[in-house]
Amino acid sequence: AEALQSIERKITLYGHVETLFFGLSLGSVLVLAAIGLAITFGVMGVINMAHGELIMLGAYTTYLLQLALPNHIGLAVVLAIPAAFLVSGAVGVAIERGVIRFLYGRPLETLLATFGISLVLQQAVRTLISPQNVPVANPSWLSGFWEVNSVLSITYNRLYILIFCLLVFAALFLVLKRTALGLQVRAVSQNRAMARAMGVRSDRVDALTFGLGSGIAGVAGVALSQLTNVGPNLGQAYIVDSFMVVVFGGVGNLWGTLVGGLTLGIANKLMEPWAGAVLAKILVLVFIILFIQKRPRGLFPQKGRAAEG
Repeated sequence: AEALQSIERKITLYGHVETLFFGLSLGSVLVLAAIGLAITFGVMGVINMAHGELIMLGAYTTYLLQLALPNHIGLAVVLAIPAAFLVSGAVGVAIERGVIRFLYGRPLETLLATFGISLVLQQAVRTLISPQNVPVANPSWLSGFWEVNSVLSITYNRLYILIFCLLVFAALFLVLKRTALGLQVRAVSQNRAMARAMGVRSDRVDALTFGLGSGIAGVAGVALSQLTNVGPNLGQAYIVDSFMVVVFGGVGNLWGTLVGGLTLGIANKLMEPWAGAVLAKILVLVFIILFIQKRPRGLFPQKGRAAEG
């Protein structure tokens, strides 16, 4: 009886470890989807409803590269990372220069304009590629699972995406903290008028910031192409979750986005076994609403004079 109880305890423990891993993997997807939005929303105050479609463009970049390199699936996925960054980043800069720069200070009109852009991008993909979902293959090193023991196994694709999320976060953190662009981005986000008075070209910073956030969204699309179906509606599934992560973590704060995304992912997976997938999402949303009532600026509020105002 004692041996059976010991086995049951170990099985329960490994079940919790597996749930934690799935929560971290879901959280890493949320962080990847939201981290680009954290930059554009935090620095520019732009509610970009086309962010999900920029993620979708990254996923389709992976698909097109696999078509171009049918015998080198793994190489296509690796090349898709910089390619998706450039494609989504270029589209992001075009959106900022062509539409958003005329709408600063008018959040409702910006929201409606970017929502219209999202519909245009979806229709463009339907017309130029396919209205149906397209197949994106997993390379051999992203397939299969690591069997820790008979009751605990970890899938490689989710493990690699968790690691990939942390690498993207570290690279973005270094860009914002160690480069001239990062210094200017932080200056504009904290006090735009003072930054302009000191000679910072805020319009150039806005375009590069939007391009950087959009490029990160494209990279997130490459990761999502290895986990879920790639179709014209791919981005719609993540836009609301991305905003939730950004608001919960603290607008414009990278650490807040990382902690917020991982926390929400784990909370979702912990509640799913007894609440179900839909009710778990609703409970997470209710929790965020209650949390924001107590801490309107999120987990890690932005510092600076602009934040006080």
